Amino acid sequence: MSKILVSGLNKDESRIFENRIECEWLSTQQAARYLSMSENALRIMVHRGQIEAFKIGRRLRFKFSDCRSLFSKKGF
Repeated sequence: MSKILVSGLNKDESRIFENRIECEWLSTQQAARYLSMSENALRIMVHRGQIEAFKIGRRLRFKFSDCRSLFSKKGF
């Protein structure tokens, strides 16, 4: 993942900020694994509007909180 430069923060604070961003966003593969489904099934759910996805560049990213709430709706 590319480094994010945050002005006004020291080295330790910027590392904490970077880790937080990495934890909040999941790739398609990570979200599918978390939800115990295939990547294609997850993309179909995005197309149907069942889960929100964000396009960052050419890649889909999912909020961890959205995946967690969908996981709890599934009843696991």
